[in-house]
Parts: sequence; structure tokens; C-alpha cells
Amino acid sequence: MSIPVDNPVIQFLFWLLHTPGIGGVAVILVGLGSVLVYTLTLVWIRAGRQVGDADTYAYPTPSLIHPHERGSE
Repeated sequence: MSIPVDNPVIQFLFWLLHTPGIGGVAVILVGLGSVLVYTLTLVWIRAGRQVGDADTYAYPTPSLIHPHERGSE
């Protein structure tokens, strides 16, 4: 299977990945970026877990609305 090299973006990517020094740096940056995003996602999930329950809600959920406020049911 051959890749059409008439597209400038594909030419740039081919040059970038097939240049030993620059291609290696690009692969390392993509790998480190992936690990950073994964780590920050876990930190965000852990921080959300440690937040206590609020006494008031930003909007009333159906279970918090009293029957006399719901209308006719």
C-alpha cells in the first residue's frame, strides 16, 4: 500500500517521523502528552471524589421538590 505524497500535510508528517532525531522527539512528546492527560484526568476524578456533599443544590431535582409544589399529581 502506498501513501499519496502529493498532500503537503502527509509530506510533512512523513518527513517528521522519518527524521531520526526529530521523529523521536515527536514520538516522545506525544507519549508524554498522553501520560500527562491521563494523570490529570485521574487527579480530577480524585479531587471530585473528595468534595463533600453540598447542603443546597444549584437547581431542584425532582426528588427534592415537595408534592404540593409539583402541581396536580
